[in-house]
Amino acid sequence: MDYVMTMEKYRQIQKTLNNQLYAVCSGTKADGKTWLATSICHQLGLMKKKTLFFDADCGFENISGQLGLDYCTSYNRLLNGNRPLNNAVFHFDKGCFDIVCSFPGENRLNTAPAGRMQLLAGDLAYLSKVYDYVFIDCAADEENSINPFFNICGNVIVLANAESVSLTTAYHQLEKIKKTASRAKINIVINRAISFEEGAQTFKTLLKAAEEYIKVDLNLLGIIRQDSRIREAVVNQSLLLNRYPACEGAKDVEAIVRQIVTGA
Repeated sequence: MDYVMTMEKYRQIQKTLNNQLYAVCSGTKADGKTWLATSICHQLGLMKKKTLFFDADCGFENISGQLGLDYCTSYNRLLNGNRPLNNAVFHFDKGCFDIVCSFPGENRLNTAPAGRMQLLAGDLAYLSKVYDYVFIDCAADEENSINPFFNICGNVIVLANAESVSLTTAYHQLEKIKKTASRAKINIVINRAISFEEGAQTFKTLLKAAEEYIKVDLNLLGIIRQDSRIREAVVNQSLLLNRYPACEGAKDVEAIVRQIVTGA
């Protein structure tokens, strides 16, 4: 079955948000956003949940570059309607999940017309009906390329760490999310925390600012502790849960996925 979206269908989809569809974003580059989304998909796959990773980052460090994938698709063909979205899906056996990804550095979504982006987002929402979970790896601070995806998601994950730059940009990202996805549940993941205590304090700092100035509720989805094994897995283009399944970072990902599955 080919998934072809019209603007009328896209507007209908906007009225009913998909709680199993997650937009994953961060305010700054190299925050670990793509790694986190990939790891969550992997853990869900290991739990026999049918999961799709959709690459809306399209940079040089997208999932294709991080995992050394051979199979990529030209997003020009998706945006022009020359290739149905479901035909761009491939199953990543090592991770037990499906992927749609662009060529590294293609960056086609950043310059695509808004109407084309809305149609692509609608196609993805329609395709999500055959999955338990869909995770969209959104580009950092690219408003044009992320807004249509926020509009179809019932959940947003914002990644931040204790550094002031990361907290500031995460705050600005929350401002955008309120404008474009006001009905979505906003989840926070604190990355590279020295300890769970430091991670909790970082979340409290962001929560206080968000409640006072933006008037949004935040859910602490999880804390990822500093772990050298994470960097080693990325450098070796490997999945953390395959390479170092017993490390602290892997355990933290597992805890996050338990939260997602139980709906906490």
